[in-house]
Amino acid sequence: MPEVLDLKCPEAGCDSLMVLRESRYGPFYSCARYPKCTGSHGSHPDGTPLGIPADKETKKARMDAHAVFDLLWQPVGAPYSRSAAYFEMRTMMGLSEEKAHIGNFDIDQCMDLVKKVHKRLARLKGTT
Repeated sequence: MPEVLDLKCPEAGCDSLMVLRESRYGPFYSCARYPKCTGSHGSHPDGTPLGIPADKETKKARMDAHAVFDLLWQPVGAPYSRSAAYFEMRTMMGLSEEKAHIGNFDIDQCMDLVKKVHKRLARLKGTT
C-alpha cells in the first residue's frame, strides 16, 4: 500500500492527499484519486518531496525557469559553478538558502528569476 504523507494534490478542485508510489525511475507522489486525477510531484530517493507540489501551470513555469537558470552553470564555459549560481540566485532574488529552490517558487517568482538571469547573462556578455 502506498505511503500517505500530508501533501495535498495541487490540481484545481482536487485537494486530495498525495501518496508516495514507486516507478521504474524511483519514488514519486501522485494523487490518491488517480486515475481520476493525474496530479503528481517528484521525490528524492528517500521519499522527501522535491519542493512544493504545484499545478500544471506552475510546474511549466518552474521547468522554464530552471532551463534558463541552468545556463548560469551547466554549459561548457558557463560563468558560474553550480554552487556559485545558486548563491547568485539567492542574491538576485533576496532569498535565504532554504527558500532558494525553484521547486518552491510560484509563477511570479519563476518569471522574475528568468528576467534576472537573462539580465545577468547579458551583463556578463557585455551586451547591456
